[in-house]
Amino acid sequence: MKILLTGGGTGGHLIPLLSVIAEIKKRDAQAEFLFVGPKSDFNDTLREAGIEVKIITAGKFRRYFSLQNFSDIFKVLMGIDQAFFYILKFKPDVIFSKGGFASVPAVFAASYTRIPILTHESDTVPGLANKLIGHFAKKIFISFPESRKYFPDKKIIVSGNPIREDILEGDKNRAQRFFGLREDLPIILVFGGSQGAQKINEALFDSLPKLLADFQVIHICGTKNVEEIEKKMDGLELANKKRYKVYPYLKDEMKDAFALSDFIISRAGANSLSEIIALDKPSLIIPLPSAANNHQYHNAEYFAEQNMILLSEEKDLDEGKLLKKLKEVQNRKDEITENLERYNDSLSGKRPAEVIAEGVLKMGKNNPLSRSNIRVIL
Repeated sequence: MKILLTGGGTGGHLIPLLSVIAEIKKRDAQAEFLFVGPKSDFNDTLREAGIEVKIITAGKFRRYFSLQNFSDIFKVLMGIDQAFFYILKFKPDVIFSKGGFASVPAVFAASYTRIPILTHESDTVPGLANKLIGHFAKKIFISFPESRKYFPDKKIIVSGNPIREDILEGDKNRAQRFFGLREDLPIILVFGGSQGAQKINEALFDSLPKLLADFQVIHICGTKNVEEIEKKMDGLELANKKRYKVYPYLKDEMKDAFALSDFIISRAGANSLSEIIALDKPSLIIPLPSAANNHQYHNAEYFAEQNMILLSEEKDLDEGKLLKKLKEVQNRKDEITENLERYNDSLSGKRPAEVIAEGVLKMGKNNPLSRSNIRVIL
């Protein structure tokens, strides 16, 4: 079976995409893949996974006035032509879109053929691009039941959000050796997504002297922030400095950091939240206020209403309030953990990536068209 993939060039799109690809390969070792999307730092990761990548242009859909809205129209049109060429050449049985503006050219191009399109929405509130893509998709996988109201009900499959499989395989003993932290003090894992989070970094640093009296910290600050933080640490007199470990990013060690941590401070991207929830980790979630449609806040709100996380807005972290919020998470640890465990036990036996992979393969198998005779609707 031939499967054409498309999606945005961020970790938020890439991680679920790789999870779905892995599940498809388990079920069809002969499956062929082609990724069509704009240039991205993450394209090399796809190539390393054995996925052929074809670069096209794409534009954004902004809900405010910008001259770029006009120039991006031509980028989208050019991208549609480029994607159409690759579709005709590759002759896929099915197209899977991870969503976002980067998916639009390939999906629009595919809409002129009879190749079935499936898409996945990670967030509670879909963006404009995914609402458009939903019109062309045969099936729409959603992570949150609340997203139903944005799409035709007959198209919806509530799958959840695929996560990295290895994130569930962390080893505490291995983590202890790597991070070198004490076993008798709780550990906080702090991260802000693939680019880090400047405001969280600042709030953490302001609270650090008092925080390290009772906690240890593994801080993933982002590559663009690590130099500044290291300089600040060099000039800071701290009695418990060894309890603070800072890294620009973690790759293979991330699963062990999760396993070792008692509490988590994070943004509210769909991937980060899904991993935190799956691991039953009590957390303080601080949404990115500038996220499109405020989708990070809405993602976190869903779990906060069920007392599975503590939600705090960025503006409420001034004057050392981060420590106060974290203490609240610590005091509610048993309640939050119990709610997380109950939620995870209530889920169906199949993981999100399995549900999506089976849906993609079923749709491709039932495609009535021969790959050698793709019909174009004129």
